[in-house]
Formats: sequence, C-alpha cells, structure tokens
Amino acid sequence: MRAAVIHRTGGPEVLQLEEVPRPEPADGEVLIRVHAASVNPIDWKRRRGDRTLEVPAVLGRDVSGTVAVSRAAGCVEGDAVFGTAGTGGYAEYTASSADQIARKPDAVTHEQAAAIPVAGLTAWQGLFDHGGLTAGQTALVAGAAGGVGHFAVQFARYAGARTIGTGSTANRDFVLGLGVDHYIDYTREGATDAVAGVDLAYDTVGGETTTALLDAVRDGGVLAGIAGPLPEDAARARGISSHRFRMNPSPDELARIAGLVAQGDVHVEIADVLPLAEVARAHAISEAGHVRGKLVLRVAA
Repeated sequence: MRAAVIHRTGGPEVLQLEEVPRPEPADGEVLIRVHAASVNPIDWKRRRGDRTLEVPAVLGRDVSGTVAVSRAAGCVEGDAVFGTAGTGGYAEYTASSADQIARKPDAVTHEQAAAIPVAGLTAWQGLFDHGGLTAGQTALVAGAAGGVGHFAVQFARYAGARTIGTGSTANRDFVLGLGVDHYIDYTREGATDAVAGVDLAYDTVGGETTTALLDAVRDGGVLAGIAGPLPEDAARARGISSHRFRMNPSPDELARIAGLVAQGDVHVEIADVLPLAEVARAHAISEAGHVRGKLVLRVAA
C-alpha cells in the first residue's frame, strides 16, 4: 500500500510517499481502507520532533473510509466508518480499535467525516466534558475560525449558550456566519476590552491570549485550553476552574457530532482538499497558521 512515511524528524520534506506493508488488525480492531484523512497541528508537531515519535512512522490521526477487514464485534466489512487511526492515517489502509471509530452517516462525505475526529472531539470535550457548558451560559472561544474553534462556537450555539468568538478581520464574516452572537477582532481589541463575566472561556490559541481570556471569565467560571499552560494559580485565586486537556476518543461523541453535521446543524469548514501525494504541502500550509477550518487529504476515490 502507499503511505506517507517519515524516517527522521524535520520539515515537511521528510514526508515521503512509499510502498509499505499493509497493517494487520488485531482482535478488537478493524482494517480501514482510507478514503480521506485530515491534518492536525499534532501531526506536524510530531513530524518536526516536538512530540515523542519513533521512526519510521506514518502520521495522521483522523480518517474516514470503509472497513476492509473486521476483527471486532459490531463492525462489518464494507461499513463506512470514521475516527482515530491506530497505525497512521496518511496511508491507503490503517488499523484502528473499534472503540475509536463510529459509523459514518450517508449524508456526511468522507472528506467531512475525516475533518471531525480530533478537532470535533476536542471542541466537544472542552465545552461540555471539562467546561460543563449549559444553555443560557456565555462561552468565549479564542481562535473561532480554526479547526477546533469553528466546531466549538457551533456546538455552544446548538447547546443554547450565548457565543462569542475571537479571530482576525479576514475571518469576521465567516465566524458570524456560524451563528456567534458577538465577534472580537483581536487585531483591533482585546477580549477583556469587549466582554467580561463569561461563564466559560475556551483557549485554542495560547500565549498572551490565555491571560486575556482569564480576565474575561467571571469569578467561579471555567477556563479550558489546549494550546499551552494555563495560569492555574491566578485562576484558583478567583475560584475559576482551569482545565488543560487532551482529546479522548469517544465513539458516542463522534456519532453525535456526525449526526449534527448530517442534520445540517453543524457546518464542517474544509479549507482545501489535497491528494495524499501533496501531504508535505498540506503540512507546510497548516504549520504556517491561520487555516480556516480543516485541511483534508484525499487518499482513495
């Protein structure tokens, strides 16, 4: 099978398309014929050596495709599924545990489904599992046009929360089109210049943004983040719960998100769809930042 393999860490050029043996699924796993995969920041952070990685390796966590071989109860060969790749998603086939995938609705394309797992679950879990967001509360999402952010503002809106998104001038109309109640252009104003007393602030940006978000949270509120360290001491002094977390695979949550996409309640923004052969270019684009939504790799027709 063809796969994008890296033999050493480094720049996008270390991603090389090669012929490699097809993985064999173990008990409780399925072999997925990959139709589409997507690029996440964790992929290029591992590629350049920011995260522990044994080489040679096939990167990529998000996949959508069809079950080619099943060694798991409840999974049938030919089923359309999506979720987290076990042996790397930048490949024509990947083996994955059945507890990390869900069935893909017919109304959701493979490209849309491949864009969901990491970003969608991270958004969902930050808002609800860690943030405890409920109807009537106010959620402030930093980086609202990004992969995680554009899901987060839509989930918050769907849950009945008042939603506020931050982003650049170029993304203003896009984010407002997702249904946010208020947009903060970070090139013109800071979060605390525009809002205060929010119940939940969700940080997908990191750096100086994190401190600004804390100031916007009401005493006793919640600060959730994925992009860097949180000011835990300052948060604790105001009774604010701070949660820095990593996404956990969840078939139930995947299915729920895909259902919202299938119903038209949530939009999946795809910045571009590139062939697997252009995976190095996809990494370069993603690493440069400011991608609206997700970059997707088309692996099979």
